[in-house]
Amino acid sequence: MSASPALRVMTYNIRHGRGADRKVDLGRIAEVIASAAPDVVALQEVDVGRARSGGEDQAEALARRLNLTQLRFAPCITHGAEEFYGIATLSRLPIVGARHLLLPGDGRPRSEPRSALSTRLAFGPGEVELVNTHLSLRGSERSAQARALVEAFGQRDLVVVGDLNCTPYGGCYRRLVAHLPRAARRVLTWPARLPILQLDHVLYRGHLEVTEARAIATALARRASDHLPIAAAFAYRAAPEVEALVEVAATAEGQGG
Repeated sequence: MSASPALRVMTYNIRHGRGADRKVDLGRIAEVIASAAPDVVALQEVDVGRARSGGEDQAEALARRLNLTQLRFAPCITHGAEEFYGIATLSRLPIVGARHLLLPGDGRPRSEPRSALSTRLAFGPGEVELVNTHLSLRGSERSAQARALVEAFGQRDLVVVGDLNCTPYGGCYRRLVAHLPRAARRVLTWPARLPILQLDHVLYRGHLEVTEARAIATALARRASDHLPIAAAFAYRAAPEVEALVEVAATAEGQGG
């Protein structure tokens, strides 16, 4: 039988490339991502065309530098006609579909719009859905946003990643893990220079088995953003009846010659 395919995922709040030294340096972000060689990376706090980050399309620039040729961007905030701020998913696996889900807010002043970006990736014998999100700082909004995410889940294999702005003890997190196992346990990500909280998370379900989950806590990662990224790896595990059919087929082929 062939080896089980592996899926390497990263989630990273890049803070539009602004590091601990307050300089915007997308090269550092690219180097941190490249060190884990992910198949797909979910980015939060991404600038496109904004003056504060030199007018660069950061999603496109990182996709080009990392040779992650499949790209989807979902704006959360629009400044004028050409400046955007949001979330992006970059992949070396084919993206066969995508949707942008607007998450609920409480309507109060200075409430930042929040989104989820779902991409369907060709993986294993079928597809896996990766949901990239960045939830609110406000507890009341996070709870509603977690509920919206749960209601939007399809039935396919699923990985949910992002900056959830809550620890593993928060109500929104408990709502999510009631439906999805967590891949990364006790992985501290914020603040990057001396992390004391886990605000970034990787959750999953379906024919997936976690083989690795860790924060990238190198000296460069501690300088590049205010969050550390999480890198996780999954193996695809077929249902027992599928594995049995494959075993039978392999045995028959071996006896046929």
